[in-house]
Amino acid sequence: MILPLLLEEKMNTFEGTSSIIAMKLIRGIFFFVLFGLLFFGCKPQPTFPVEPVLTFSKFLQPTGSDSLRIVFSFTDGDGDIGVSQTDTDSNMVVTVYVPDATGHFVVLDNINTPQADSIMYTYRIPHLTAGQVGLEGDIYVTNEHKSFIGRDTLQFNAFLLDQAHHKSNLVRTQTVILTH
Repeated sequence: MILPLLLEEKMNTFEGTSSIIAMKLIRGIFFFVLFGLLFFGCKPQPTFPVEPVLTFSKFLQPTGSDSLRIVFSFTDGDGDIGVSQTDTDSNMVVTVYVPDATGHFVVLDNINTPQADSIMYTYRIPHLTAGQVGLEGDIYVTNEHKSFIGRDTLQFNAFLLDQAHHKSNLVRTQTVILTH
């Protein structure tokens, strides 16, 4: 009778030791994961210049549509992009360029005006998140009737103004060949 009792005590001691080891292992994993989340989850806020910075991203031409969408990315250090609904000013200008006879891109003239005048689109980017510093995002500019331009190979220049009238860099898009 002493042998089975002694064996049972050894089993209970072994089970208690393994549960302590398992608890320490779980606690170690928990602290490792917590430290990893704190270390890698806290990224410093990016800093951008107060003047908007504009970059060309891509063109989108929806199938079966007469529209061309130009995607620009932007950053603004003081986060003051956008105009109010009551404001009548535009804050983004996009100019159309077409190839001339030599293949160099030149401003597309508006044939509806007596003087040489380029075709420019003006856009109103609405107020973005108020009070946010270090703003970045994408702007989708849509030309609803691309066929009226009368050309199929285009480039665009664009710039953006913030509320403090800081002007962004002038960005030139890649060449796009319109699909009809």
